[in-house]
Amino acid sequence: MTTFVLLHGGGMGGWTWKYVREILEAGGHKVYTPTFTGFGEREHLIGRDVGNATHVRDIVNVFKYEDLRDVVL
Repeated sequence: MTTFVLLHGGGMGGWTWKYVREILEAGGHKVYTPTFTGFGEREHLIGRDVGNATHVRDIVNVFKYEDLRDVVL
């Protein structure tokens, strides 16, 4: 089993990976599809202080709080 963390492009959200996620999970893999601060369902969190550093922190926090290691990013 492989653990995947799939990242979306600008203006989208983790939901963009819905169909890929279903396929990978059907194959027995774990899949995480976080949405960056200020995008998709988290668009209400946008602000002047939200930028690339915030998005990197979003990803790091997924690894930290889900206790992820040895993943495909």
